[in-house]
Amino acid sequence: MKNFIIIFLLVSSFQFSTSTEGEILINYNIRNNNNDDLQELENYETEVDPNDHVNIELWNKLNEEDMKQMPEINDYSNEIIAQEWLKRYLRIAERYSQINILLEWNYDTNITEENQKVITAQSLITAQFSRLVLPIAKKFNEYMKYSKNDDLKRIFGRLASSIFSNNDDDVRKTSELYGQLGDLYSTTKVCELNDDKKCYTLAPYLERLMQIEKDYDRLIWAWKGWHDESGNKIRPIYLSYIDLLTKDAKENAYDDLVEYWIQDYEMGNVTEFEGIIDQILKDTMPLYEQLHAYVRGRLCSMYQNRFNCSGPIPAHILGNMWAQTWNDRFDDVIPYPDAPLLNMTEVLIEKNYSVHQLFTIAESFFTSISLYPMTPKFRARSMFEKPTDRDVICHAAAYDMGYHDDYRVRMCTEINDDHFYTIHHELGHVEYFMAYGKNQPYIYRSGANAGFHEAIGDIIGTFAVSPAHLIKLGFLDEKDVNSHYEINFLLRLALQKVAFLPFGYVMDKYRCLLFRDQIDREQELNSQWWALRIKHGGIMAAVPRNDKINFDAGAKYHIPSNVPYLRYFIAHILQFQIYRAMCRLHGVTEQLHMCDIYGNEYVGEKFKEMLAMGNSKPWSEILESLTGENKLEPQAMLDFFQPLYNWLKTENVARGYPVGWM
Repeated sequence: MKNFIIIFLLVSSFQFSTSTEGEILINYNIRNNNNDDLQELENYETEVDPNDHVNIELWNKLNEEDMKQMPEINDYSNEIIAQEWLKRYLRIAERYSQINILLEWNYDTNITEENQKVITAQSLITAQFSRLVLPIAKKFNEYMKYSKNDDLKRIFGRLASSIFSNNDDDVRKTSELYGQLGDLYSTTKVCELNDDKKCYTLAPYLERLMQIEKDYDRLIWAWKGWHDESGNKIRPIYLSYIDLLTKDAKENAYDDLVEYWIQDYEMGNVTEFEGIIDQILKDTMPLYEQLHAYVRGRLCSMYQNRFNCSGPIPAHILGNMWAQTWNDRFDDVIPYPDAPLLNMTEVLIEKNYSVHQLFTIAESFFTSISLYPMTPKFRARSMFEKPTDRDVICHAAAYDMGYHDDYRVRMCTEINDDHFYTIHHELGHVEYFMAYGKNQPYIYRSGANAGFHEAIGDIIGTFAVSPAHLIKLGFLDEKDVNSHYEINFLLRLALQKVAFLPFGYVMDKYRCLLFRDQIDREQELNSQWWALRIKHGGIMAAVPRNDKINFDAGAKYHIPSNVPYLRYFIAHILQFQIYRAMCRLHGVTEQLHMCDIYGNEYVGEKFKEMLAMGNSKPWSEILESLTGENKLEPQAMLDFFQPLYNWLKTENVARGYPVGWM
């Protein structure tokens, strides 16, 4: 989930759980997949005390009083004084964090000018606190970085790395621009060419159209319409927004926003970090290139004479608005039609599952391996479906409200296979929140790094859609799973996981160049985006674009919302490392795609131990505690997809499909 706003990261980077909660003793056994049982599970108590929530006015008053009591520091080398100051700081920071995340939730689930004004007003209050404490934290850090107390060294190092703005006008303007970007992205509509009264938002209509439509020109209409209507309007606001953020970064001694973003990963300086990421992409590129060649060849046969069968693939024909995943075109490129994969969407609809039951199914996987059940507040306060009475942000997200076991998701859920997977992903965030919320002090209640948080749910999501688990759920007949079925399964998953890697890489590669002023905004703002998409992923724009008006990068949620994206790239590597380690603990070392840990409490306890560490140690140590590995290892992903890689190489040669696109 995105941070509240970048200039408040001194506070908001610790927006996580604040207290333990009571266990809810529920039997989540769905091995027999009885719909009556699921109905009973979703009806467990969801009533919560409406007064048990953050009181914004009171919290601000308490903080105002506590700030007046902050002591003057005369000796920044004294560790006892440092610990006492830290205790006072954290009490205030935690309250502001709770306020900020509540206001973010209010806006994201009800996009109004009034809610945006409240955020802007609070941002000015929080900024005052940041200005007071950050200089002090930096001074303490000058001494604490030499301390033998690892906690003091780590905590003050993190605090001193935060940024803030000294200018109230900048704070106000940044908040307003951020609100405008969110509003534009969430409310933009695309109208039919011949009927301007028939207009559609991205979710659910346009996203669904991209998934199921086959007509080449109709797909161009949707793709061009969304990129023009959203990206073009976002362009001037976004550029002003990042200029303010860059100004803040430089005033806090960073060269640019890139340097600020990458520090969370503790992987050296900018050059060293980028070198590691570049090498990971290079290591996985042979698998990607074979996948790209196969998909391009099959789609070329389907769309004859529409694009160069040896060049990049047009972005609009891959089943996703941004061509970041391709799995929704699986039926058009299926290797073995004689072994069709389970149609999860059809099964869920036929069995008449409700949205809440989908969450219950996902929750049951976590509880089966000894992780936590969702809390009553989760059920009572989450936004599971798109409201009909207001504008909301539909992009799925999980929230740690930071107060009394209040965890939530925001999602415009539909009954389909994609959302079945996404629900597991979002609950993975919540499980992580609860694990370190129960075991760590406030300062360490965050993921080992941002990539960890994104990886956790994907790990369980991958287990949940495996043939072995679908058999266990009663969704799939074991006799239908043969070698052809397994190749089909691996290809579909590769269209989701492997196809994503160049996109995940380019999202921040592009912003690195932009933040460093290495892109001419007037002459190449859009063409540089597509140059990178072509170079690293072999994906090109659906139609010719114009550098003067287009901003196609801005048509992707994480750009206007300013969410760093390499966390997702890193998560795709981490998830296969952790997945492989959990399979090994389960006793599976081959055919990793057929591994299912459902019900294995031993594996779950080991997993939970890692989650419970939060951010209390360097991520490399936390990873090593479960996997025995202390760095990113793309080989785990390659091991998982090795049978598919072998098949793709043979198939591409047999079909005469060229590999590469330049």
